[in-house]
Amino acid sequence: MNRNASCRLGLLLALLLTSCTLPLAPTAAPPSPSPTATMTPAPTETPTPMPTATPEPTPTATLVPPPNPTELPALAEAGAARLRAAVGDAELVCFRHEDLTNDGLPEWLALVYQPEASRMSAFVLQGETITALLDAKPDPGKPYYGLGQYPTCEVEIRDVNADGRLELAIFGHAERNLTLLHLYAWEADDFRLVGAFQGDAGVFFEDRDGDLAEEILEGHRDTGAPQLAWRVIFTWDGLTYGWSWDRWDWFFLERPHSYPTQRADYAVISFYLALNDRDLPGAYALLADSTRAAQPYETWAAGFARTLRVDVSGVQRVAATSDENQARVNAMVTAWDNDGGLVTGRLWEVTWETVRTETGWSLVSATTNLLDTWDARYWK
Repeated sequence: MNRNASCRLGLLLALLLTSCTLPLAPTAAPPSPSPTATMTPAPTETPTPMPTATPEPTPTATLVPPPNPTELPALAEAGAARLRAAVGDAELVCFRHEDLTNDGLPEWLALVYQPEASRMSAFVLQGETITALLDAKPDPGKPYYGLGQYPTCEVEIRDVNADGRLELAIFGHAERNLTLLHLYAWEADDFRLVGAFQGDAGVFFEDRDGDLAEEILEGHRDTGAPQLAWRVIFTWDGLTYGWSWDRWDWFFLERPHSYPTQRADYAVISFYLALNDRDLPGAYALLADSTRAAQPYETWAAGFARTLRVDVSGVQRVAATSDENQARVNAMVTAWDNDGGLVTGRLWEVTWETVRTETGWSLVSATTNLLDTWDARYWK
């Protein structure tokens, strides 16, 4: 083989070998090798340590363990002895071991009855300290019952108004079916009388506006219609309870109710109480004959198909437009309706024209004015 053939064969072999290892991208010609520099490593810098702060020891709270249950009888007897020494011959009616000051530790609540005065009083025992709970003093000329005229033990200790604190509620009773409520709360270093309430148709807690904080309701009977009760509602404003609204209700439960109609305002009250009871036939019967003749029962009742609850308040007879046979009556009506699965509250101002009949007063016609609408936050 001559020299040229040998060179061509070598070139062909080099091309074949190169085709078996094709790069994914064109490869540039390798750079000419540079002289290798000898790198001297830089000296390693030693970091300066940060000063270590010495943590302050966290003070450990000294927890007072609750008394051993086996020690409670002796503890109660010792507390009762101190109480008797302080109040004399008063009868110990109620003695409860409860947390009254929101500190997680129990105090003693004592209700005592003074027979000579026919009056209840309350005391709190905190260690060796005995604190008297102040009660509300009556208006001049009215009898003073203290926390109640009779020895009873009706106490509730819980967060009534959803303010994150415990309240102490003490119920009592007096003559003429009078119910008393004194409500206390611990503030700083003493018990504050948050409010005092009374009514001859009961006093009780109720969440009526759906905010999960309970209102206080005073009940008052109406001498003209003893089956009715006028409820005055007091609402918590962050500091105290204030009168917010009122409503009419039944004093006692009976079925069927007898609807009072001897006065025009009673007939209006009875109409809305019947609606609230879902006694639509009873409400329809309170309408005047001419009104019922103009609108059949089925058509009239369909208008209340979505009504869940009705409250009536502020019922007043307008004297300037009334006489012995006809009367105009104003009322504030709150209705809650099921609107497609959502509960909607509406406040109406309603004016009724009424007429006197042989059997009592009847409702002829009404004009309505929608004052407010809202979505109920909570429904029970």
